Amino acid sequence: MFVQRNQDGVIIAISRIEQPGYTEKLDENSPELTDFLAAADNSSDRLKQSDADLIRVIEDLIDLLTEKGVFQYTELPPKVQEKLNTRRKLRQAANELNLLEEDADNLPWP
Repeated sequence: MFVQRNQDGVIIAISRIEQPGYTEKLDENSPELTDFLAAADNSSDRLKQSDADLIRVIEDLIDLLTEKGVFQYTELPPKVQEKLNTRRKLRQAANELNLLEEDADNLPWP
């Protein structure tokens, strides 16, 4: 892997091919490269979780605005209504499948 570093010598980007700015070659098993890739995976996971959280906020906001009469659900484009309806059905099914408590310490039996 070829790496690009910032002024402090920290890896900021990688490339499989040598190109301008990516002149230093590191072994794919390099601890420094492994750390960079792990941090990138962690950032990606956090972004995905943030997206999921934001989607839930938007769904709640749409529900609140329709309840308050700011707009009617049917005013949303059909594709948006379809996606929201699908998510509601999936969320309802997931909630119905959760028959046991999340915390095994709070089960009603020993």
